[in-house]
Amino acid sequence: MTATETLQKFLDGIALALMQGNFESYRDFVELPLSIITSTANLIVGTEEDLVEGFDELCDMLCCRGASEARLIGRQARFDGSDRIIGNYESHYLCDGIPLIPTFYSRIWLERRDGAWKATRVHNTTSETRWPILLTRVEPNQELPMEFTQ
Repeated sequence: MTATETLQKFLDGIALALMQGNFESYRDFVELPLSIITSTANLIVGTEEDLVEGFDELCDMLCCRGASEARLIGRQARFDGSDRIIGNYESHYLCDGIPLIPTFYSRIWLERRDGAWKATRVHNTTSETRWPILLTRVEPNQELPMEFTQ
């Protein structure tokens, strides 16, 4: 499987876990501590309790807004050694095909741990200042930042 195919399979699993509200499945995709960088803050999700809180609040926000679909679309990915992938993707959260929030972009670092790919770091284009990220600070009409492609 190519790096881009691996990233897309990973993103499909994350999107499904979010839409089903399935924390146990979501947990399988994350290595703690998880580093999250936004346009305005550097955040660390250090404990499982923090991860649960962020997952629950994001799922609640999506449910309250009527989200019917999460589309996480891998754009580029490359292997950085045999057990690490660096890639980027765009996030779309929709209600019956209509965007609930503007599209935003992320760069992600995946590492293979015990045979499973896990996110260790994410850098996104939101302006969120704290964990949990609630996707309330997303600027419209963004483009993929050049530094996300390197």
